Amino acid sequence: MAKDSENRVRNETQREELPGILTKDIFVELASYEKTPCISILMPTHRSGMEVNEQADRSMFKNVLQQVEKKLNEKKADPSLIKSVLQPAYELIKEDTFWRSLNNGLAVYIADGFFKYVKLGAPVIQLIHVNSSFYVSPLIPYMVRDENFYLLDIAKKFPRFYRADGFGIERLQIDEMPFGVDDVVHFEEKDGDTLFRTGGKGGKGSANFHGIGGGKPEENENIAMYLQEVDDTIWQTHLHAENAPLLLAGQEFLIPIYRSVSKYNNIWPEALTGNHHHQSDNELYEEAMKVMKPFFDQPLKYALEDYGNKLATALTSSMIETIIPATYYGKVSHLFVKKGLQVCGTFNELENKLTLQGLEGPISEPDDLIDKAVIKTIQNGGEVYFLDADQMPNQNELAAIFRY
Repeated sequence: MAKDSENRVRNETQREELPGILTKDIFVELASYEKTPCISILMPTHRSGMEVNEQADRSMFKNVLQQVEKKLNEKKADPSLIKSVLQPAYELIKEDTFWRSLNNGLAVYIADGFFKYVKLGAPVIQLIHVNSSFYVSPLIPYMVRDENFYLLDIAKKFPRFYRADGFGIERLQIDEMPFGVDDVVHFEEKDGDTLFRTGGKGGKGSANFHGIGGGKPEENENIAMYLQEVDDTIWQTHLHAENAPLLLAGQEFLIPIYRSVSKYNNIWPEALTGNHHHQSDNELYEEAMKVMKPFFDQPLKYALEDYGNKLATALTSSMIETIIPATYYGKVSHLFVKKGLQVCGTFNELENKLTLQGLEGPISEPDDLIDKAVIKTIQNGGEVYFLDADQMPNQNELAAIFRY
């Protein structure tokens, strides 16, 4: 064995876990990496259950590595390179902690001196890709999105305030938040038969209401004062510079009272009614996402409407031969892809030459041109939507809106 090959086998590649929600920069860096070979592995995994106890994911990964090794041998790769590249992956099989702390899916990207992986929140179809670049389009659903919303779980005591997006929910701790009605509304008896109410935490928003014979003021007025204090608090700490939707959760009679006192202009029309204080944050989030689905569907809805409006113009296309080159030159603003679509071939950007596998003879190292089109669209600031066949514009497999 040559000395450089021996050194390569002994080199230790550092494994790096990427965040489960990828930023555009991380995605582009991964997508832009080129080296021979680049190995992409996607596989469904398990968070708990019998599969974890029986180490099913570990066994599956070992089997996948054996398939990768076979592919590399078929490509006549240097045996010492194969050993060097796959060594960190085979070592990972031995780590019990890793295989007992997975999510619902796993994406692994391997090259010589390169090993990065992502634990995915949803199952993926098993895939093995060996080429000169990584296969990254399955990661699109796990990229950071701009859409987020706030959630206020209102109750007579201990309101809860959250920020949420398409991936999860975060409870926001606010020290100034009133604990309940009694924390805001105070009563003082004067002259034996008159009840004065003062409101506002720290003396803010005081008011006086006169009763007769010591009778209590209307409860809804007390609740309104309390909810106004809650609204003032979250306005000052978070919402004053925001336009994200605010979803309300709480008993049905509380919702209209809060709407009447709130100064925030983007309260979501639908609310989560009922007592939610017994629910965990994740349970509350699952219910909230059902209500907020129209909000997250809006970008796709507007994009499809835009495609329909421009259908009779040169600003749309459903022709693979037209769309793929356009993605390389930054022409595509919105790309619609039927889930599972693959088109093999090559594209020479300098010569503007597209070659499709099967149409112009065999290609020794074909690319997945759909994966490349997705990457180029995102790199150039466009939007990509993976859709079921019945959602695709005019039932096409690929469609695009052009910038010019």
